[in-house]
Amino acid sequence: MKIKSFQGGYDKNLCYVLSCESTKLCALVDPSVEILPVIEYIENNNLVLDKILVTHTHHDHIRYLDDVVNQYPLSKVYISENTPFKSAIPFKGLSHNDVIMVGEYMVLALFTPGHYIDSICFWIKNQDMLFTGDTIFVGRTGRTISSRSSISDLYSSVYDILLKLPPKTIIYPGHHYGFSKSISIKENISISDFFQCKSLNEFKIVMDNYENNRKK
Repeated sequence: MKIKSFQGGYDKNLCYVLSCESTKLCALVDPSVEILPVIEYIENNNLVLDKILVTHTHHDHIRYLDDVVNQYPLSKVYISENTPFKSAIPFKGLSHNDVIMVGEYMVLALFTPGHYIDSICFWIKNQDMLFTGDTIFVGRTGRTISSRSSISDLYSSVYDILLKLPPKTIIYPGHHYGFSKSISIKENISISDFFQCKSLNEFKIVMDNYENNRKK
């Protein structure tokens, strides 16, 4: 599988195009950036946009959803079945462990609420790729300060699901907030207190410290 990242949007958002070399079918993860460079990449590489995968429906991550669908009306949109999102655009609701095919590649949907009620990560096991939206960034987790977020859900999503994936798995987050755009699970654990907690209470302390430092 080939991956191409695009940065833009509201706050260093990252959007990805995943393509199957043999079929030329591709999927877009999070329509969060201006779409002209994305269209140019798809067209220049003779790709067919088959699917749009949404990690969660905070506005910055779906800002250009209408534009992408208008450009590629045959593409299918996938969002968590737990979403409160209302739209005239039809979409398929995903549940935990649902499989989506991108050409010949199998993508597994992992329901990971916490940052938001409909957060989903997309794991491509045989490519060691994990698209995490705002659940995990390079160096930290997402925040839980907005409506319909939950620190206990986030802790469970991170520690019971994501950190149990193979350590060599590469994290591709929804924003470029760290020293690099991507990182392995193993390295992320080694550099960050967010991923070294032994309990929910420890995790809450790390999160509180982060929020307090942001206010200084």
